[in-house]
Amino acid sequence: MNLPFAASFRALARPGAAFGAPPPGLGRAVREMVLVWVPLALVNAAWTTWRGIQAYDALRRGAVPPWLLGWLGTDPADIHELLSALPAPPAFGQVWPWLLLAVPFGVLGTWLHHAVWDHMGLWLLGGLKEQRGFRTSLVAEAEALRIAAVGTLLGLLGFVPVLGVVVALPLMLLDAYLWLFRGFALAARHGCEPWRGLAATVVHAVALGCCAMGLLAFMLFMVGWTG
Repeated sequence: MNLPFAASFRALARPGAAFGAPPPGLGRAVREMVLVWVPLALVNAAWTTWRGIQAYDALRRGAVPPWLLGWLGTDPADIHELLSALPAPPAFGQVWPWLLLAVPFGVLGTWLHHAVWDHMGLWLLGGLKEQRGFRTSLVAEAEALRIAAVGTLLGLLGFVPVLGVVVALPLMLLDAYLWLFRGFALAARHGCEPWRGLAATVVHAVALGCCAMGLLAFMLFMVGWTG
């Protein structure tokens, strides 16, 4: 019997052989990615939003961890007064219809983002010698992200009380592996060595980190300058 996502788990276990078949067309690759990833992303986004609303409301009602009060070093009564003045959170019923619009756009935006940055990384590492073009990267990213979408499903374990703490580190390691996994698809579809595809995703991560640090430094500079 073929279990749901069994093929994806097999591909993740054997990434070197996951992309041996001829690549699908771009339209088919994107369609299959969306059909798998969007429902899982919707479940994850809905659960995350609901938990976020509950946490915000509890914080607003004064449920502040004692260690946080000690770290802030302020009078608990002042903190509770400040928190109680915060606006009430929206009901989940008001929020979830927006997820139906935001999540598909987020999925497609993430796919395009990864394709652009990973393609750039592969170009910098000399992995585009076959001259197969950016369209090939779009297909490779769609294939890889369709498989990696099972990480969204496993990530739901992090919401389970007690179990979430136990699986926190394994889920972080899984996220790192799924990030690198796209490199196998890039290498297979562009006809270059696997290490170049994997390194392209690392270049992508380093570039993002540098951009984030640069933005943070700029914001700190602006705060200091205006102060």
